[in-house]
Amino acid sequence: MLAPSNLVLVLLAQSIDSVSSFAVSSSNSPKRKAISNQGKAAGGFAKKFDSVPISHKRDESASTQNLINFLLQWKSEGLGDPDAGTEVGFDETNGVRGMYATKPFKKNDIICKIPSDVALALVDPSKATDESLNVADGALNFLQWYQNNEQARQTWSAYLDTLPTREAHFDPTPDFYSDDEIEQLEFPMIVKQAAERKKQIATLADRESIPFEELQFATWLVASRSFAIKITVDDPLVRDGAVSTSEKGIRLLLPYLDMINHSSDNANAELHLIDPEKDDAWFSIRAVRPIKKGKEIVISYGASGVETSVGLLMNYGFVPDENKIDSLLLKKGGEDCIDSLDGWSTALAEDEAQLSEATGNMVNILKLRTKLKQAYPSD
Repeated sequence: MLAPSNLVLVLLAQSIDSVSSFAVSSSNSPKRKAISNQGKAAGGFAKKFDSVPISHKRDESASTQNLINFLLQWKSEGLGDPDAGTEVGFDETNGVRGMYATKPFKKNDIICKIPSDVALALVDPSKATDESLNVADGALNFLQWYQNNEQARQTWSAYLDTLPTREAHFDPTPDFYSDDEIEQLEFPMIVKQAAERKKQIATLADRESIPFEELQFATWLVASRSFAIKITVDDPLVRDGAVSTSEKGIRLLLPYLDMINHSSDNANAELHLIDPEKDDAWFSIRAVRPIKKGKEIVISYGASGVETSVGLLMNYGFVPDENKIDSLLLKKGGEDCIDSLDGWSTALAEDEAQLSEATGNMVNILKLRTKLKQAYPSD
């Protein structure tokens, strides 16, 4: 049987129509195309406008450098050298780690790419179903296939050592909240999702004799770091030569690419598959609009590149400053929504006042409450 990570090659050999928890597109490599000065500044006076003031500090940690060296051994592109295209750094204002452009890019430029060989599958594609992906199941596979597998741990240590820990780069999702804090979220959709995830983790941990806390954190890693991709597979039918199309879902960990941060309304890049039908397929980041040197590279999390603030808090542990999709969620309504401001137990002004003094998990709880209340249409 193939090693779990190599199952990605089996996946990409099939016909793929991808939709991901990050916006995804795909293309084939041109047969022959001479590229010169791709993404570099134009000459003359225009050159000075192709960069922005540097607002981050380059990540010089041994773990990040080891990851880059590991990926370069696999012929990854757009990373490592200062002029390669990208670097990992820390925002000088808030200390958040992200990816930054080290040269300008034009729309549709490939910013960086890694081969499918280094993608870590969290589900066996041959056993994938058309059902929604359970992150707790993916977390169990992560622990058994990689984290707690001595041989695999050694093979993938350059990547695993860069993943967040409880002490660094960890933003708790609602399944880490107390029951009282979950209830204070109040919005039915996320209250139900948080309770269900806690239940899934507890059931799986008990069945597999794994400490709840270990599986819970692994679930957070999978939810916040993996790319959930749906693939469309054409299966020939014997009768009448018809073709049946089925959709399967898998989760992947993509080293280096998973360090890119989110923007709900101003993403400048997307996840892009190159030659998905070939064994030597690539996962890349492609510019969706011009990006200046020094600018942070950001993508939009969520199916087809959109995600509500509810989904972002549930899976990634943060509430964005701006998110146009929230108004669409409220307009759609349903039993898991609150139809109007009158349906909440507190007024917007009350939540805003409490937020100014909030600490711990209450910060994101109140951020979500205020963000949703602000998204209702004005009378």
